[in-house]
Amino acid sequence: MDTQELKKAFFSGENKFFNKKTKSYENPNIRNITKVFSSIASKNQYREIRKRYKMDKILSKILLPKHMHYVLYSFYRKNKLTIAVPNHIGQSELNLQKMNLIRFLKVVKEYENISEVSIFRDEKFSKLNTNTKKAQIQNREYDEQSYGIFENNISDKRLFNIMEKIRQSIKKN
Repeated sequence: MDTQELKKAFFSGENKFFNKKTKSYENPNIRNITKVFSSIASKNQYREIRKRYKMDKILSKILLPKHMHYVLYSFYRKNKLTIAVPNHIGQSELNLQKMNLIRFLKVVKEYENISEVSIFRDEKFSKLNTNTKKAQIQNREYDEQSYGIFENNISDKRLFNIMEKIRQSIKKN
């Protein structure tokens, strides 16, 4: 078979070679990270973490990813959902979503008595995060991702020569 036939067989699922399923063997004595976290989370002293994790999962199903980006942490107490955000932009974006949150959370049995959603800025937490991110960015080195292999279809001579100079500098590095 040539490569085109192999590609066609792979993507169409016609060939039996690509449809084979192998049995995976899992050693019961070896614990993966999921088993370790599950055993830790099953302890009673981590009850609050389990609650917050569950709330985070529910919020990720309700909110859009761009809104979820603003959520630092959240918790539910006494029929009130409290969400912390890093800045005023996140606070205003999530304030627009309050009624949607209440409506969708009332469907979930544990949160059917929800009456209020409170959103506040946790500036101490956000400052801590931004300082560590800046330090990580300053220590990062970037590797060249290009090899200078591309077509230069520019008809203007001056721009064509500029692109060729860029290509040569990429190839040198």
